[in-house]
Amino acid sequence: MATETTLSIHGFGGQPVANRFLRPEGAIDALAVLLPGFGYTLDMPLFFYAENLLLERGWDVLRVEYAYHRLPESEVSPRSKMVERLYADTTAAWRAGLGQRSYERVALIGKSLGTLAMGHLLTAEAPSVPVRAVWLTPMLSEVRLREQVAAFGGPSLFVIGTADEEYDPETLEAMVAATHGEAVVVEGADHGMDVPGDPIASIRAVERAVEAMGRLL
Repeated sequence: MATETTLSIHGFGGQPVANRFLRPEGAIDALAVLLPGFGYTLDMPLFFYAENLLLERGWDVLRVEYAYHRLPESEVSPRSKMVERLYADTTAAWRAGLGQRSYERVALIGKSLGTLAMGHLLTAEAPSVPVRAVWLTPMLSEVRLREQVAAFGGPSLFVIGTADEEYDPETLEAMVAATHGEAVVVEGADHGMDVPGDPIASIRAVERAVEAMGRLL
């Protein structure tokens, strides 16, 4: 069992950032911050099972529940405006999460759009405690993100499918080398980590990703 609260977080333009903060019984001094994709929410498989794994191991979990896909187009377009909003919202959430108590370990788990926030937080807002990073379907085509991953250089896991438009074997190899990390590459999986037409393979993709998270954490 875990207690659930909502933290007072205000991000872009002073607007509240939707969140849920979970603390399991027998919690250890570790915090995980979950950052969803543009439309891939924290209730979807990769995050659902990651959250369960973390709580079972005693980690505090901060679910940052921005839902930009539900906002009017004028609030997330052009893309630079959405990224500005993303950085403001996630920076405020990151600081609020770290402020809950003195942590000895921290993890950032983000998907797609969330990996852009991770790159920013790990370079501009890096805490003094060890951080582990889980990059789910990272936006490898973004030069700035690649530079931030290399600058971070900390323990990392990369999860991506070969049918994802962001997949590039050479770039992925460079990111793994920069972080001395691990990559889970799923044959035929798309950006949602689904293998079209093969639900069993899609389930196994999630299994592989969560098992790798367990090793990293």
